[in-house]
Amino acid sequence: MNCKVKNSNFIFIIKKCFIIFVVSFLVFSIIKFPKESFEAAKLGIDTWFYIVFPALLPFFIGAELLISLGVVNFLGVLLEPLVRPIFNVPGEGSFILAMSVTSGYPMGVKLITQLRENGICTRVEGQRLLSFCSTSGPLFMIGAVSIGMFKNPQLGTSIALSHYLGAIATGILFRFYPFTLQREPSRKKKHTSIRKAFLDLFNISQKKENTFGILLGKAVKNSVETLLSIGGFIILFSVIIKLLTTLGILNYLCSCIQNILPIPKNICNAFIGGIFEMTVGCKTLSEITNLSFLQQSLLSTILISFSGFSIHAQASSLISKTDLSISIYIFSKIVHSIFSGVFVILTMPVIFLTAYHIHIPTFSSFKSIFLNLSWSSKLVFSSKLFLLILLIHLLFALLIKILSFVSIKK
Repeated sequence: MNCKVKNSNFIFIIKKCFIIFVVSFLVFSIIKFPKESFEAAKLGIDTWFYIVFPALLPFFIGAELLISLGVVNFLGVLLEPLVRPIFNVPGEGSFILAMSVTSGYPMGVKLITQLRENGICTRVEGQRLLSFCSTSGPLFMIGAVSIGMFKNPQLGTSIALSHYLGAIATGILFRFYPFTLQREPSRKKKHTSIRKAFLDLFNISQKKENTFGILLGKAVKNSVETLLSIGGFIILFSVIIKLLTTLGILNYLCSCIQNILPIPKNICNAFIGGIFEMTVGCKTLSEITNLSFLQQSLLSTILISFSGFSIHAQASSLISKTDLSISIYIFSKIVHSIFSGVFVILTMPVIFLTAYHIHIPTFSSFKSIFLNLSWSSKLVFSSKLFLLILLIHLLFALLIKILSFVSIKK
């Protein structure tokens, strides 16, 4: 017993010393290279304020209001028969997936932590949701990466399709989580009638403590606090990557990897940068001129699906409020990146037969739709997109329920 205590204390001291060393090294590096640190921090602030903030704020506020008002529970009741057999999670998972697919990182993680805090899902179900409801958004993959960086609109088709297929495959695999012989106790089956869904919705909305003014104020406060935290991580990792590049540490890591694996130096540099921040990795890949269409799609998709330490740090800050495990989340992102890479190869013949030979004007206009808009226009665009996705999701849930009711009658 004393030996275990001593070992745990020793590990704690080692972790503490390591953290102190890393923080001290970062501070001294900033003092040594103030110009580079300032430029990197400014780039991070611009990215957060002009792109991330207006893109995510309507989704954060709207989604939190919908959860508090019981609308997400209403959708969950209707879609439980569809979502439960596939992913073994509550029906509310369909709403989380729709929001994550639409708005991108870290929207899914944010909403899953809210479901867990409100007791809508168990710890195991929350871990399953994290495995496939943390995805990138189409505006980033198609607008920023394929058009903005690679200047190839068709590349976005391959990246987005493989990324989302990889997420679904990861979710299906994690339906068996925890991966043990001991089976999880089965949950009580929900009554999924439309009448029950509406009754639950009205019961929640009629509670005196849940006045709309209070809920709106809380939603705005929590959303802005979360976005400020996300902004801090974006700025921090922007500075860290710049300092690692300036100090030559990334080149040193690349040399070490090349001694083990025969990887070209430019690809190795892009991948190491992408492990820290996927945007940096994709940008570096786009500057390599001798990559084929398959290589561009494969490497970019793997980096986007893994998401990078910057996104993992943002997810960790959100997950820390709950009993969910960040290590299992990171493991699921590794699995997601592997699945996505496989789907790039499997879907490449279809991509060549369709998107590569057929010009799709919608993809070409993605950059002008969002990236070149003013700050207020981006905010309005994100708000309209949120309402559109909510309406489609609601109509889809009602349609599924009506179809299931008709099939039962027959």
